[in-house]
This record gives sequence, structure tokens and C-alpha cells, in this order.
Amino acid sequence: MDLLNNTLFFLIAVAVLVSFHEFGHFIVARWLGVRVLKFSIGFGKTVWRWRKTPTATEYAIGMIPLGGYVRMLDEREGEVDSGERDKAFNRKPLSTRSLIVMAGPAANLLLAVLIYWCIGLIGTEDLKPVVGSVTSGSSADQAGFQPGDLILSIDGRPVKGWSEHRLYLLDQIGTEKQMPFLVSRNTDTQALIVDLATLKDEPFNPAVLSGVIGIAPEVPRPDPIVSGLVPEGPSEQAGIMIGDRIVAIDGQPVEYWVDLVEKIATGTATQVVLKIDRNGTGLEIPVETEFQAVNGRQTRRIGIYGPTNLDFSEYVVRVRYDPVKGALNAIETTWRMSALTVRLFGKMVTGDASREHLSGPISIARFAGRSASLGLIQFLAFLAVLSISLGIINLLPIPVLDGGHLVYFAAEGLLGRPLPERVFQWGQQFGIVFIVLLMGLAFYNDLLSLLQ
Repeated sequence: MDLLNNTLFFLIAVAVLVSFHEFGHFIVARWLGVRVLKFSIGFGKTVWRWRKTPTATEYAIGMIPLGGYVRMLDEREGEVDSGERDKAFNRKPLSTRSLIVMAGPAANLLLAVLIYWCIGLIGTEDLKPVVGSVTSGSSADQAGFQPGDLILSIDGRPVKGWSEHRLYLLDQIGTEKQMPFLVSRNTDTQALIVDLATLKDEPFNPAVLSGVIGIAPEVPRPDPIVSGLVPEGPSEQAGIMIGDRIVAIDGQPVEYWVDLVEKIATGTATQVVLKIDRNGTGLEIPVETEFQAVNGRQTRRIGIYGPTNLDFSEYVVRVRYDPVKGALNAIETTWRMSALTVRLFGKMVTGDASREHLSGPISIARFAGRSASLGLIQFLAFLAVLSISLGIINLLPIPVLDGGHLVYFAAEGLLGRPLPERVFQWGQQFGIVFIVLLMGLAFYNDLLSLLQ
């Protein structure tokens, strides 16, 4: 059922994103006087087609729903009647051809804006901006944050929900900025300053407040009772049982589950001693630890699960915008997400960021199914992120992509004439090889993720 669910929503996502991308090329080509011969969603054998008249555009759906294309009248691809040469793509000015090529990626970015706008109007559930814990020694700790602080604004930007300004903060991390946080504490208002310059060497972490700055939101604080064990994991092998209450770790008292998680995750020893209460009997059990890479860091694990089905109702707030504010927020979110995508891709190329962030169809399908299971808003947010990624990737200066065509056009503008045909052929070969290698890396990451 998971496989069917993931596949279904993956195909829905691809169909929506490809349709918008190709529609961008299509509508701008028509608007600028280029005759469009065919508009197809999907590849392979045509399973459905429609054409109003013999000379009109043919609309089609292919058997393989993993792409699409717009075929325009072009003398390089076949004979063109002398009476229609003015409608051929290759006969149009350089500026016209460039606009048509850019229209596809632009349509994906516009789709993201529309999706984020709709999400803002509908409203999303977010955690209240109340500090639950402060990581010892972190930038937040040095700035003076305390549990119970209500965050009113970040750098002058009013705060409604905990993750509302996540993209803004990610964009500011590593700058020389002194970031002011206005908080309410015991009916008093205070300005706490976080020095972002000290965070420039921190690895990329989307959970910027908790994972980088060092403050976690206020959430239910369940008791440190084991509710599940990783099969054949360190704790199960050591004799830990479901229902055990962990009282201390290496002699350090543990009051809540979150305290236990922090002490385990941030430690470096290859063995821990858990003091547990099992039905009123005190036991001390040594457990061998294991380490896993999480967001570029080695994080310690012992293979236990905490309490589930927690009641978050009193910790959640609904964040909603009016149409104008929602539109402005949607534009900003799309811009910042686009910039973040470009920056992260650049870091992967230079080796400053892990190439594990590159996902292929398998991971995308899993994310599609998972987001859909969480509700409409989460699936829409997933579509927006994927649409931005598709738009940015297509603008990369790689032959066979839209960005590659723009490079050709730029060279044509500088030389005053089209590039030789052999240059196009070399570029196509290079582009295909590069895309195959990129997809190979993405599939490798997908399979590695499945195995892990």
C-alpha cells in the first residue's frame, strides 16, 4: 500500500509540475507568434490526442507520465512552408527565443508562489513560538535565552509560529549580523542578541533554531519510558525492555524524554550505563552505542523509541495571512527557497555540503506519499519545494536543459551568429552524460537511504 500510495502521489506531482513547466513554454511561444505543433504531457506511445483543426496545435498524453514537451515549428527539425517561416522558432529574434526558453522555469517558480499564497490563505498549524529548552553552550545560551521565553519578533519581523521565519534565518546564518530576538519573559520584554558570525562553520540544518542557534520549542515533555526498541539494536541486545523507565544515564539524572535524547545524542562514549526502574526494581544496564550521520554530524544512538500519540493541542497555533500579506509572503518564500536551493547545490559541487542532499525519483516518491498522508497543506508545500527545484535545475547551464539553451543564445549574441551545428552536437553529448551521472548519484543516494 505504501508503494502504491507513493507512486500515485509521485505521478500526480510530476504531472502537475511538468504541465506547468511546459505550459510556460507553450503560452509564451503562442503569445510571441511561434506556431506550436504539439503539446504533450508524458513520453512514449500516445494514449490520448486532440486537435481542433488539421493546422491547430495537437494536445496529447503519452504512456510514460515522467515528463513532457512542446514541439514548435522549426526549420532545423523539418521542412517549413515559405508562408509559415515567420512563425518558426529559429526565425525569431534572440530575445524572443530566450523568453520562450525561460518561460518554463519561470512557470515553475510562479506555481510555487501560487501554492505558497494558497497555503497562507488556508493557514497552517505551527508550534507556538515558546522556548522549551536551550542547548548548553549554544549561541542562544550565550545570548541569554531561557525556557518559557515567548518570541515576539526576529530582526523586527513579527513572529506567529515557531518555524515562520526559518528560511530568513537560514539565509542570514554565517553573516556578520547581530540578530535581535525580542522575547516576552515574565510580563517583561527583552531584546536578546544572537551573534550569527559564530555560526558560519555550522553544517546546513533546516531546523535552524534548534539545530544551529540552540533553542527548541515547548512541546509535551513525556516521561523517559521506553515505548519501542529497534529490532536487534543496541538496547534490545543489552536487555532493555519496553516499559522500562530510564532514571539516569552514566550517573546523570534524567527527568524527561527530551533530556534523555539530548544526553545520548550529544555524547561521544561508545558505551553508556542506563539506570532503569522496571516495575519498581532498580537495575543498571550497560549499552553499547552506535553512531549515525545526521545533518553532517555523527550522532549517538542506542535504538530506543519514546512515547507516541502525544497531545500537542495546547502547544499549537494556526498561522494564516490576509490576501495581500499572503502574496508578499509567498513571493518572499519562493525567492528565499530558490536562493537556498542554488546555494546548497553550489556547496554540493564544491564539496562544502554533503551530496546526500541530492535525491532521486525513489526518495521524491517517498516524500510525495509521506506528505500526502499528512494532509493537503503538507502535500502542497511539497509541490512548491519540488516546483522550485525543477525550475532552478532547468536553469543550470547544462546542454539539453533550458539553461544550456540560454548559454547557446548568449554565445550567439556575442558572436553575432548561431554556433556551428557540431558545437550543439558536442553540447548535447556532454549534457546527456552529465545528466546520466547526476541521476546515477541520485539513485545511489536513494538506494543508500532505503538500506539505512
